[in-house]
Amino acid sequence: MLRELEVRDLGIIEKVKLQLPAGFIVLTGETGAGKSLLVQSLQLLAGERADAEAVRSGSERLLVEGCFAAPGDAGARELLAELGVDGGDDLVLRREVSAAGRSRAWVNDVTVTVGALQRLAPYLLAIHGQHEQRGLTDPAAHIALIDAAGGLAAEREQVAAAFAAWQETRARLESQRRALATRRDRLDVIAFQAREIDEARPQPGEEETLREERAFLQHAERIGELVAAALAALGGDGGAVAMARAARAVRELQGLGIGVGETAAELEQAQVLAEEAERAVQGLTDRVRPAPQRLEEVEGRLAALERLARKYGGSLAAVLEHRAGLQTERDQLEDVEDDIARLAEAGGALAARYLELARGLSRKRVAAAERFSAQVVEVLKGLGIPRGRLRLALGLRTSPAGPLEVDGVKVEPGADGIDAGEFELSSNPGEALRPMARIASGGELSRIHLAMRTVLRDSLVRRGTLTLLFDEVDAGIGGNVADELGALLAALGKRDQVLVVTHLPQVAGRAAEHFLVRKETARGRTVTRVERVAADERVDELVRMLGGGAPTPAARQHARELIKTPG
Repeated sequence: MLRELEVRDLGIIEKVKLQLPAGFIVLTGETGAGKSLLVQSLQLLAGERADAEAVRSGSERLLVEGCFAAPGDAGARELLAELGVDGGDDLVLRREVSAAGRSRAWVNDVTVTVGALQRLAPYLLAIHGQHEQRGLTDPAAHIALIDAAGGLAAEREQVAAAFAAWQETRARLESQRRALATRRDRLDVIAFQAREIDEARPQPGEEETLREERAFLQHAERIGELVAAALAALGGDGGAVAMARAARAVRELQGLGIGVGETAAELEQAQVLAEEAERAVQGLTDRVRPAPQRLEEVEGRLAALERLARKYGGSLAAVLEHRAGLQTERDQLEDVEDDIARLAEAGGALAARYLELARGLSRKRVAAAERFSAQVVEVLKGLGIPRGRLRLALGLRTSPAGPLEVDGVKVEPGADGIDAGEFELSSNPGEALRPMARIASGGELSRIHLAMRTVLRDSLVRRGTLTLLFDEVDAGIGGNVADELGALLAALGKRDQVLVVTHLPQVAGRAAEHFLVRKETARGRTVTRVERVAADERVDELVRMLGGGAPTPAARQHARELIKTPG
């Protein structure tokens, strides 16, 4: 339930802050006063697309903040935990849109993505407007509606999972069949590349060893000079011998009581290091031999390895990895016929499993569609369609190229099953059932939409209190039907918080709370004001909605009669 809504700098709204109660609430006002902006503010909290043009002229950003009662659903709690949002009694959603088009969102001061708002919104609110009503004209949405009403989410998920497993196997089978068709050419390529690498006989780390050897061979003369100089300095009376003499002298000074600190130990350590250095330099002498022929061999070998590297991955390690991959691919290609047989068998079993689940889902859809249609028709009786008929024309999704066959008919399977369906409607006695999308008027669609949503609300698994927003649901409605619409919305308000933007006084009169949206001029600019109206102010607003002109005693009495205290 939405407890508080604050909107700043959205269109002509400078600042609006509303405290909202439970039950049935209406928002009324002249066209252009800003009612649609309040609807837009809730759409932003639900994660809908933000438009920089919505930012009030002269402002840097717009802000919408809604304080909701925290939902108790396990799914909502899991989602909040995933987002790192601490639980509590309240859930504060905030959305900011800058004039540059940048959008940011928070939940309880934790930064989240707009996608996170979209995932969270179904646990908090449902927005029903002209967009959703137009969705009824799309037959593709009709089966999903039945699945929701019939509680068939689990069955639908099973079908989707079976379809995904079958499709994965089909894709692998097709890939192996393509591989079989091109196997001979590919094996020739593999043989050529493997032979080229094998003939070169590259070894791990060979490049580094060869480069080091090349450096010795290229600079052999200078290296010999440097080695000789180093040995001359370290050998004879120099180097380790000199360090040993110095260490003995310092030790004798210590024996005479002269403070020399750690000098003796340091000199002894220097002696050890000098001896190690002499051995290391001596070890280089065997490698310092000019060998032009060997240098040529090393240069040639490095060039050959570099050509391989350029051709097969950029490094010697990549060449060796490519060679291993060639062997794996060759083994697979040699076994491709057996693999095709295994995949074909597995694909057949998965297709049969999918078909079994899809047909089971189809049977349940038939029963769910009958129940749902009967319930919707019952609601429509009070909305000016007393003798309407509604049914879901459900059949197989046929296709001449379909990969599956059901009762001798080729069908096009999908993650949602094998069915195609469309609601058919007859609004008047004696008329045949015909596709609803083609024959229903705008007003009829509005009423059908409301009736379907009413029935769906009773079928929802999430039974916590939601905020239901109805915008323009009264399009094309008047007279007694408007009064029935108001009664239906009031009944919904006993279970959920129901916000309705309406132009019908019969609907407004049924509300438990009434907010008036109006615009006025302040400091030379148009601003929207929203205030709760009651008593005489509410009567005056209903008089305006009745179109009675001046608030005469008769008009005011009529307005009072429309105000009905919710039972």
